[in-house]
Amino acid sequence: MKGKDQKKESKTWNVHRIFILRSKNYGNVFKPHHDRRKEVNAMGKISEALIPADFETSVKTLGIGGVFKFVLKAAWRYKRTVKYLVRNRGTKALRSFLFTKLFLPTGEGAGEGALPIVGPLIRRFPQLAPYPLNIEIEVTTRCNKRCILCEHTHWNEPSVDLSFKEFKKIIDQFPKLRWINLTGEGDAFLNKDYLKMIKYSKSKDVAVYLVDSFDLINKEIAEKLVQSGVDGIYISMDAATKETYEKIKVGCKFERTVENIKNLIKIKEEMKSPIPEICFRYIITTLNVHEMPKFVELVRSIGSWDSFGDGSKVHFIGLLTFKEIEQYYLPKLPEKIVGETIRKSKEDKNNLPVVFPHIEPEKFPSINRCLAWMEPYIMISGGEPGYVIPCCAVLMSNKREFLRKHSFGNILEEPFKKIWNSERYRRFRQTVNKPNAEVPLLCRGCRSYDTRKREEKYGIDPGL
Repeated sequence: MKGKDQKKESKTWNVHRIFILRSKNYGNVFKPHHDRRKEVNAMGKISEALIPADFETSVKTLGIGGVFKFVLKAAWRYKRTVKYLVRNRGTKALRSFLFTKLFLPTGEGAGEGALPIVGPLIRRFPQLAPYPLNIEIEVTTRCNKRCILCEHTHWNEPSVDLSFKEFKKIIDQFPKLRWINLTGEGDAFLNKDYLKMIKYSKSKDVAVYLVDSFDLINKEIAEKLVQSGVDGIYISMDAATKETYEKIKVGCKFERTVENIKNLIKIKEEMKSPIPEICFRYIITTLNVHEMPKFVELVRSIGSWDSFGDGSKVHFIGLLTFKEIEQYYLPKLPEKIVGETIRKSKEDKNNLPVVFPHIEPEKFPSINRCLAWMEPYIMISGGEPGYVIPCCAVLMSNKREFLRKHSFGNILEEPFKKIWNSERYRRFRQTVNKPNAEVPLLCRGCRSYDTRKREEKYGIDPGL
C-alpha cells in the first residue's frame, strides 16, 4: 500500500512540480516530504488553476520559479512599449496590446495574464466565449523553399494567394478584432498584397503578429514593417550553424537571414521603436538538438534583449510530426543539453530568456484546459481560401484534404457569424473542455494538448 501511495505522489510531483524552483537536473530542488502528500495534491490543483495551459510545458522544464521570474521581468520591461504606444499609436493600439498580454489565450505574443481568472470560467461555461477577438489568416500557400520539416514540401496542394479583396471580406467580419496572425504554410512575402494587408489591419488598431523565415525581409521591407507598427515577428530559425540551418531550411541562406535580422534591429533603433518585438522559434529535431546552447549564443551575437523587444524570447519547441518526417522526431530531450541551454541563457542579463512550449508529449497539458478553440484559423485548401478550422494546432499534419472536409464552413461563401453560431460549431465549443466527453475528431492527435487519455476512455466524436 505504501509503495502504491508513493507512486501516486511521485506522479503528482512529476506532473505539477509546484515546489520546484529549478528543474531537478538544472539546480536545487525542494522535494516534498511523504507527510506532505495532501499538500502536494492540493498545490497541484492550484497550479492547474493558476498556470495558463500554454505555459505548462515550460513550467515542467524551467520550474515554476524560472517562468515566474521571466513573466515578472517582461511585465516590468513592457513599460517602455506602453509609453511608446500611448505617444505614437494612441489608446486603441494600447488596448490591443493589453488584450494580447492579458486575454489572448494562445498564439504569438500571448501573455495570458488574466487567463487564470477568465480561463476556468470559459472552459466551464463555453457560451461565455465572445465572438472571436483574435484570428489567424493564411495568406498564401506559395513558397520558394523546400524546408524538410514543413508539410508544404511534402503535399500536393496548389499554390494560391489570398487576394486583398478576399482578405478585406474576411477581416471586416470581425468588427471588434484585437489580434491577428497573418502567416500560413507558405512564404507570406511572396503575396504581392501582403504588406497592404498588414497596413489595413493596423488601420483598425489590431495587434499584428507574423511568423517568417526572414529570408525575404530586406531593408526596404523591414522599414515598412516598423513604420506600419507590426507588433511582433517570430523568426523561424532551427539551427545555430550554417551547415545545419541550410540542411533543414532548404532554399534559405544563413548569412542572409542573420543580416536581415540585424537590419531590422538597426531600423528599429533608428526609429526609436520597441516594436515589433522579435522572438525566435527553434523546432527541436534529431538534426539540431545538439545546437540548442549554441543558438542562445548566436541570438546574443545578433542583438540584446533591449534591441529585440521587451517581450522577446527564444521558443524551443517540439516538432509537429507527420509520416514523412517521423525520422526527425525527438520525443524526449536530452537533459544535459536542456540544462546547458538554460544555463547559457542566464549567463548574460542581455540574453533573451528561453521557453519550451509543446515539447515532450508527456508534458502536454490536458485538452480539458485548451482555449485555442477561441482563435479560428482561416485556411487555404484545395486552391480555395476561406475554410474555417478551430485553431492552428491541427495544422502541420500534412492532411489538408481532411481539414477541408471537416472544416466548419467557408467564410467567403457564407458569413462567419452564421458559421460560428451553427449547431456543429456550438457543440464543438461545448465539448472540447468537457472531461467526460468524446474528443472532437478535429482535435484527435493534437500536438499542443494531450487528447490520448480522453480518447482512450471516451472515444472520438466523428461529427466534430
